[in-house]
Order: sequence, then C-alpha cells, then structure tokens
Amino acid sequence: MTTISVGVVEDDPEMRAYLVQMIDEAEDLALAFACGTYAEAVNSLATHSDVCLVDIRLPDGNGIDFIRKLRESGDSKSLILTVLGDRASVLLAFEVGANGYLLKDTPSDQICRDIRALVAGGNPISPQAAFHVIQMMGKKSGHDAAVSQTIDHDLTPRELDVLTMFSRGLSYKEAAAALGMSINTVSGHVKSIYSKMSVHSRNEAIFEAVQNGWLEL
Repeated sequence: MTTISVGVVEDDPEMRAYLVQMIDEAEDLALAFACGTYAEAVNSLATHSDVCLVDIRLPDGNGIDFIRKLRESGDSKSLILTVLGDRASVLLAFEVGANGYLLKDTPSDQICRDIRALVAGGNPISPQAAFHVIQMMGKKSGHDAAVSQTIDHDLTPRELDVLTMFSRGLSYKEAAAALGMSINTVSGHVKSIYSKMSVHSRNEAIFEAVQNGWLEL
C-alpha cells in the first residue's frame, strides 16, 4: 500500500488538530507537516508532501499565494479546504493552480477519498465550487467577446494601483500606506472600481481584472 504524505495549512487550531487526527487515523495517509501561518507554510516547502490541504484565509497572508509558491517549488498537489465558496475565491484558486477545492463542511471520510482521488489524477471539487467553474466554462465556450464588452472598466492608473495592492492581500490601511494616500481616498477608488467593473467585492474585482488581462497576480 502506497502512503500519501499530506501537508496541512490551517490557521484555526481546532480545525488543524481535526485534520491532523484524520490523517493519522487513515492507514494510507501520513502527516508531512501542519502549520497555521503563511510564513510557516512557506518554510515547510522544504518538507515534501504529495498533497497539501490549504486554507485561503491565513493571519499573515493567504493560501492563494502559498499555492503559487507550492507549484513553483515542486510537484506537490494542492487541495483547497475553506469556508469560502464565493465565485471569486473559487476561480482565483484554480487560476493560480489549485488542483481541487473543498468546503470545510466536507465530511472527513470524503476529504480522505478526495486526497486519494487527487493523487490518482482527479480534481475533486465541492458542488458549490463546481457551480462557479461550470458557469465560467460556459462563458468561455462562446461568450468571451460579449463578456469583455460588458465590462468597460476604464480604470485610472491609481485605481489599478489600489487593485494591485488588494491582489497582494493588503488591507485598506496597508494599501493607503503603501500608495501614500488616505484610507478615505482608497475607499473612493474602491467605489469607483466597483462601479466601473460592475462587481461587489475585492476578490471579484481582482478576478475580473486578471481574467481580462488588466492585472497580473
């Protein structure tokens, strides 16, 4: 029986302990590492894992950035495990190379099966996340031109700067400090971005900007 080594990147101590126990109790799974911050996760890249369970929200960064580094560092596969099932989070995760996407209400036995499926070449995905992927595939199959014409962003250079800061995980306050402007000015740019792009969240704005080539992650 082949043993699958699994890394865990999860900031909630109880959830992390639950996943570690799940891995320990599975005969064909072995814990490679378990950490709760982005910095710890990056340091753990030196430890090989066949699959890494990754939460998106981390106290000092985000799992999306870690997945990008994971892909650059070797052949480990990533399986998102998060409470975030919104369209932007799902599509951004796959955009940077996630191999699967599960929500945290997935039963432990199903998570184990999905880990095995991932190693076997599958791409496990929760139904809620799959809905967004199917929608996007439908758009790409014949409506790319219509979609690009629907969103006429005309973003100013400063608005693009703000969006770039958000894509790096910065808060309003951090973005304001980095760009040398007030939080109120940042807020004003955000309102303008949302209006021009017809979006309702930072993640959605970032995703649309990346998809249309206006912003590089």
